[in-house]
Amino acid sequence: MKKGKTKLTRHDAERLFEGLPNGNVKVSHRPENPFEAGAFDVVERVDNETKLWKDNLITLPMAIELPTGYESVSHVREAMAKAWHAKWVREGKNEVVAEFPEGWTAVRPGSGPTELRDSTGVVRAVYGWAEDAELRILPRYLIESQTNSSSGLASLVVRDRLNGQVLERSSIWSAQTGTNHPDWARLSAWLNVHYPQYRDPLRYWEDYGKNVQN
Repeated sequence: MKKGKTKLTRHDAERLFEGLPNGNVKVSHRPENPFEAGAFDVVERVDNETKLWKDNLITLPMAIELPTGYESVSHVREAMAKAWHAKWVREGKNEVVAEFPEGWTAVRPGSGPTELRDSTGVVRAVYGWAEDAELRILPRYLIESQTNSSSGLASLVVRDRLNGQVLERSSIWSAQTGTNHPDWARLSAWLNVHYPQYRDPLRYWEDYGKNVQN
């Protein structure tokens, strides 16, 4: 009796390593593994990109402040799409939605207009939130006034907004600012010589050369 019992026990133990039962026998009523091969074959794919949520979709005003040399809003939009590699997605009554390259953002400071920033954080355009707001595209090179808070006098500088570098500055401090400053004409002439197309806010940026050539 003792010998037979030992043989039966060994036989039962060997069956534990034979694998799952053959045939259609079910050993569990739990749902089958959803991660098995082919489980995602029936997932519906959306081919239209505008149906997908994208973090780089940005809403802009419909109106655009026309830079020098541009005839219409549509002309500016076409140039923006080419220079910035942007895609116009849809239009509303007072706004338009565009898809920008990865890293571009719209930031609304505590005060002042909303800033459209590129992937490096440089402000490329500004706009307000009113229904009649206009998008104003900012150039890479511009003339800025710098005021001395103690004297009230102002100086002018030509700044490269890509890196913040001052390229040229006025030698005169004056109570007058902007275009009324005595050195405004001289610095404007300096810009015309070194960057003759500086009034076009889309030119001279690094992405302009890459995207327009492509």
